[in-house]
Amino acid sequence: MIPKRKIVYIVTSVFFSSLLFIIATSVNFQNNSSARQVSSETYTNTLTNIPIDVKYNDSKYFVSGISSEVTVFLKGSNRVALASEMQASTRKFKVVADLSNLKEGQHEITLKVEDLPSGLTATIEPQKVTAKIGKKKTKKFDVSVTVPDKQIAPGWSLSYVTFSEDKVSVTSDQDTLAKVDHVEAIFPEGDLLSNTYTATVSLKAVDSEGNDLPVIISPSELYMKVELKQTSSSSSSSSSSSNNSN
Repeated sequence: MIPKRKIVYIVTSVFFSSLLFIIATSVNFQNNSSARQVSSETYTNTLTNIPIDVKYNDSKYFVSGISSEVTVFLKGSNRVALASEMQASTRKFKVVADLSNLKEGQHEITLKVEDLPSGLTATIEPQKVTAKIGKKKTKKFDVSVTVPDKQIAPGWSLSYVTFSEDKVSVTSDQDTLAKVDHVEAIFPEGDLLSNTYTATVSLKAVDSEGNDLPVIISPSELYMKVELKQTSSSSSSSSSSSNNSN
């Protein structure tokens, strides 16, 4: 027969062994849970002004109306990869609008993200864009400019304006190109003119009502020279000139 004292000792040992096992198991479970929480933690970042890579047959078609930039929301657990995609210099992903298999007309295109590193997901805003596809055409135009009254100094009047090139090439879809009335140099604001004035100016194509049209102009800028002459009057009149002497 086992002595009573020995039985108490055995029971006590079993109890404390079980208690230690339960405590160790609980601590191990908590550590594993914490590790799982750390490993599953996600990070998010917002990238604005991300350009759209438009894929289409640019030798045959001209695309207009499509948004040039979108916002991208990145999410993932890989902080290193996420940080790399935040920088334009190390970014791998791109937002693509694929028009390769589409014909002429108005289309709604769903944007896609390509080359996104593993462990990251992306959401695009807006997710869809609208684009117009038309036959590509090019035509040459003279350039004109309007010199505002308020920018001609008292006692001076416009003599003539010349540009570094006589004509520029305008490219767009066939329908839009037919609407081009003229190409206009954007006159710099704020400068007060007297004697000779020179500047590099941007160009835009407009219709008969002066509305800007979606085109590509080559070259997109010209060197402009404005010659003025003194007058006996202290007032000057609004002047418009093309690339010819008046």
